[in-house]
Amino acid sequence: MRSNSVLHLDDARPGLHQAEAWRDAVAPFWTFAIRKEDLAAFRGRSHVQHLGNAILCRASASGLQFTRDRALVARMGVDHVLAHMRLSGLSRIAVGGSEQACGPGDICLLDLSRPLAARSTDYRALTVVLPRGLFGAHQGALDALHGRVIRGATPFGRMLGDHLRSLSAHAPGFSEREAGAAGQATAMLLGAAVSGLPAEDRVGQAPDGAPLLLTLRRFIEAELAAPDLNAETLGRTFGLSRSALYRLFVPLGGVSGYIRQRRLARAYQELAAGGGRGARVSEVAYRWGFESPAHFAQAFRAAFGHAPRDVRAQSPAQPLPEAARDRSESWPDFYDWVLRLAA
Repeated sequence: MRSNSVLHLDDARPGLHQAEAWRDAVAPFWTFAIRKEDLAAFRGRSHVQHLGNAILCRASASGLQFTRDRALVARMGVDHVLAHMRLSGLSRIAVGGSEQACGPGDICLLDLSRPLAARSTDYRALTVVLPRGLFGAHQGALDALHGRVIRGATPFGRMLGDHLRSLSAHAPGFSEREAGAAGQATAMLLGAAVSGLPAEDRVGQAPDGAPLLLTLRRFIEAELAAPDLNAETLGRTFGLSRSALYRLFVPLGGVSGYIRQRRLARAYQELAAGGGRGARVSEVAYRWGFESPAHFAQAFRAAFGHAPRDVRAQSPAQPLPEAARDRSESWPDFYDWVLRLAA
């Protein structure tokens, strides 16, 4: 993807028309709700720039409730890191049963491979989306960061805030090389913030400095269809004790839970992509390592809130990435930006 591609959402008319345009603009990341009594006055503006190896967004909007549920996470299938800095307004970010406040100057870090919910007052914000690979040796530590807030009142938080404001101000004039360097520098600064967490909040690393958890996740992704993929297999392959392995996967819900989550996400993508014409549900269940279609259906409903057959039966007009790209007249390329973003 070329750098310095730009998308604008700037409509002077408040209300339903602007809310629908905003829905298209944020759909790669969120579903959102607006109170009926607020709809007539809703305003949302956004300016998005592709830096080649990162996406930069300057946005403002009326009060909203955002969600990124398991179904949306599965449909998108990305694990980018999102850094969101408030310029004005307040939000509450709910992740895994805990909630964090994010106010002006604060920077919230989110993992787009995991669900969350948030509610916000009217706000202005800067957001940077960075592929995980851009963080280099800091990648392994990112798994403990979902929903964490870097406070703008801290010295490092103020420095990061200054950097993001400067990035936003100067990005329109960047050459392609400069845009890529700016994305890399942003990841390095955020990675340094991640590494500054207390030791107990960071995952283990391999002796050679490579992030061990990242290596394990890549192995799992490549072997998801293998029927013997489990904690024992991982322990034998990587020479890890059971306790060491489980400590690594605590931020991701445990070894078995993470493998099941990734298999369900792959199954969701396969069922949704078929548009009702793909493989039978039972075939998908067995292909992704579930012992029976009934067990698969139960786990699928628990994760996504509806049955596998409902996803398989939905038409291409349902909110899937490809279909959404066809619907979005104002922002036809944004889904592609998010899905194809790479270091």
